[in-house]
Amino acid sequence: MNQFLARPPRAVTEHFSPLAAELTWHQASEGFSGAIVWRGDDATGVPLVALKGWPPDASAERVQQIHYWMSQAARLPFVPSVFAGTHGHTAVFADGRLWDACRWVPGAPLIQPTEANIRSACEAVAHLHRCWPLASNRKPCRGVANRIDVLTAHRRQLSDWNRDTPPVEPALDPLLRRAVSVVARNTDAAITALRPWASRPLLSRPCLRDLRGEHIFFRTGMVTGVIDFGAMIIDHPAIDLARFLGDFSALRESVFSEGLNAYRACGGVLDVPDEFVQLLARTGFVCSLLGWLVRLVVRHEPTVRATAIAARLAHLLACAERITHF
Repeated sequence: MNQFLARPPRAVTEHFSPLAAELTWHQASEGFSGAIVWRGDDATGVPLVALKGWPPDASAERVQQIHYWMSQAARLPFVPSVFAGTHGHTAVFADGRLWDACRWVPGAPLIQPTEANIRSACEAVAHLHRCWPLASNRKPCRGVANRIDVLTAHRRQLSDWNRDTPPVEPALDPLLRRAVSVVARNTDAAITALRPWASRPLLSRPCLRDLRGEHIFFRTGMVTGVIDFGAMIIDHPAIDLARFLGDFSALRESVFSEGLNAYRACGGVLDVPDEFVQLLARTGFVCSLLGWLVRLVVRHEPTVRATAIAARLAHLLACAERITHF
């Protein structure tokens, strides 16, 4: 957490007054995007509002587009409502970044979801996707192109790292060495498997893109919240399903059939076979590990949150080290 902030900036709470005026603020756990989130509780301790400070490079146009997509899905009870502040504006600039305010959704993510939980989550994703219109023209999946670009961009560095991985942090170094091995072993096969899809026209619509397991909240078996819309783009819906289902593939391989059957049964449109979703999930593990190697070894990003980074790396490795084919 950012120890230099005792509460959200005054300009932000004033912008969203009277909604934010009488709340008690607690800084929420940080992710890895560079965003800051505060939880606003009422006098009885019930969380009501999430104040989000977007990463400093997020533009007003980008935030407004995401707010528009969220408004299209606002009829769904698990989608956070976006609140308007002064003069009806849903974002305000303060302390070097844009801020917005959304309804705090109840519940918590599940570490080991049951088959019924997986089905419920994918039904929720189907309802969410159906709120957004399909693009008029088919186009290649951006997620495929992004994966190929990432994997090809760092081949030479991978070769160097495979011989001698530079030290970063004692708690992370063993995990990073394993990551280098996994990525080096799978890069060529991943690119080969992705290439046939690189130019294939497919349907597209707004997608969350970062629909990790920890971003779907449950309470008593029901989906009560979907959070973190900040990475949204227009792409193929399979990228959301691959990210979510891939997070639990280390539990059992059947999560893909469980989830995709539920998604289709609930009206979700997929013009691809299940194997494409699995391909995106498996290549996504490899690219995510490579992304962490770039962040920590090349860019030398701070490792003050080494425990959280280690947990993320360990999870990715648990999934990626099971890969036998793409």
